[in-house]
Amino acid sequence: MTVAAESTSLHNALRMTKVLKVLGITLLLGGLGHTVGIVRFYLTSGIPEANRVMVDLWVAEAQLLAGGLYLSASRPGHAVAAWRPLAGFGAITAIGFALPSFAFLYSRAPVYFLAAPAVYLLASFFVLVRVKAASETSPP
Repeated sequence: MTVAAESTSLHNALRMTKVLKVLGITLLLGGLGHTVGIVRFYLTSGIPEANRVMVDLWVAEAQLLAGGLYLSASRPGHAVAAWRPLAGFGAITAIGFALPSFAFLYSRAPVYFLAAPAVYLLASFFVLVRVKAASETSPP
């Protein structure tokens, strides 16, 4: 790898760590907000059927897991290629949560509830594309 290619690879990795940090914090705050919201809802309205509780737990878990993976991938001190596996798993987790949520939310919830899964989905596809591009340009 040439010096120019190494410099470009390092620059791209540094930019990506900033993106991953923002996505990680956003997902962690979203998971925390979701958890607080459903706990408040359950306290005021009673605990719903088990399926609803499981869906609510799944949403919080997916947001917290993907956010934690993104935030871990953004840590300074990683080697240039070290962010890729964590970011890839974070993206797959967020996509796995957001994609099925669309059909459910579209049919049952107000439109503004679609905004967060849409952002998570688009951002995670972006991360997957960047992970793939970085793995093709960097040696293993």
